[in-house]
Amino acid sequence: MTINEPSFCALTALLDKKRPVLVQAHDFPDHDAIASAYALCELLLRAGYNADLTFSGEIRSISLTVMMERLSITPLPFPEAINRPRAQSIVVDGSPVDGTISKVAGKLIAVIDHHPFVKKPRCPFVDIRPEVGSCSSIIWTYWLDSGESPDKTTATALLAGIQLDTDFLSRHVSKTDIDAHYQLFFMGNYELAREVVRTSLKLDQIPQIGRAFSLSLVSGSTMLIELDGDYSSELLSVVADFLLRLQEITFVVAVEVQGTEYLLSARSRDPLVDAGKIIRTVLAGTGSGGGHRHMAGGIIKPKKYPGSKLLLERITQELDTHRSTNEADSKKN
Repeated sequence: MTINEPSFCALTALLDKKRPVLVQAHDFPDHDAIASAYALCELLLRAGYNADLTFSGEIRSISLTVMMERLSITPLPFPEAINRPRAQSIVVDGSPVDGTISKVAGKLIAVIDHHPFVKKPRCPFVDIRPEVGSCSSIIWTYWLDSGESPDKTTATALLAGIQLDTDFLSRHVSKTDIDAHYQLFFMGNYELAREVVRTSLKLDQIPQIGRAFSLSLVSGSTMLIELDGDYSSELLSVVADFLLRLQEITFVVAVEVQGTEYLLSARSRDPLVDAGKIIRTVLAGTGSGGGHRHMAGGIIKPKKYPGSKLLLERITQELDTHRSTNEADSKKN
C-alpha cells in the first residue's frame, strides 16, 4: 500500500521489530544526508528497533568528517550492511530512482527526501517534500510526530544539516525549516553546528582555487570555473556560492576535472530558471545530475567530458531555452 499522510507512526507501522533496519543516506553523503539518517536511526532506536546508519561511497567533505568525529557518528560499513540478513531499508535524502542511491542495502521499505523527483519510487512508504529546504527538517517532523525530544547530539546534527542545505536559512527555506531550526537551536549545540558546516577548506587548496578563478569562463550572466584537481563536492559548492555573489552573474557552475568521476556543482539566483532541470538536461548522455531550483549537482564521465568551453555553451543554450519558455508561460498567465 502507499501512505497518503507520511508520519513516523505510519512508517513504523510498516516495519518489523524482529528484523534489522538500515537507514541509508545517499551515496557520497553530505551533512544533511548524514544528519537525517543519524537522527532517524536514533528515533527508531528509542522506539525499540535495531537500526543502523549506512551509505555507499566515501566521505568527501572535510567539515562532514569533523562533524561525524565531534558527534561520534559511526556508520555501519556498507559491505556489512548489504550482507545483513532480512534487513529493512529506509532511504533518506535521496532515491534509488534518481541516481543518488546506486544500490539499496536490504529490502526497500521507504524513501524520505526533499529533492524534486522525475519518477516516484516504488515502495510502501514515500515521503518526498520538494518545498522543504532540508531533509533534516523533515526528520524533525518525525520526532514531533513521535512525541519524543532529540538529545543534544541529535539536535546538533539536524541543525548542521539544515544550515548546510539552506545556507543558514538564506535559500529555499520553508516554514518547516524555520520551525525546525528554531526548536533545535535551543536543544543542540548551535556553535558546534555552525563551526562544522563552515570549516570546509584547507590552506593548500587556496593556490589552485586562485588559479581557477583567473581562468574562469563567462557567457552573459553565466560563469563556469574548472578546478584541475580531485576535490570534494563541498569545495565546489563553496566556490559556486562565492562566485554567485558577483553582481553580473546569476548562474554559476564549478566542475572538478580529475578522478574517476568529475563532480559538478551549480548555483542560481535567476528566478526564471530551475538549476536542477538545467543540469539534468545538460548532463544527459555524459553523466547524471539534478537538484533544486537554486542549486544542483552532477557527475560527469571523464571520457565524455566535452571540455569547459563546450560545456558552458550547452549550459547557456539550455538556460536561454528555459528562460524563453518560462517567460512565454508567464505572459499566458
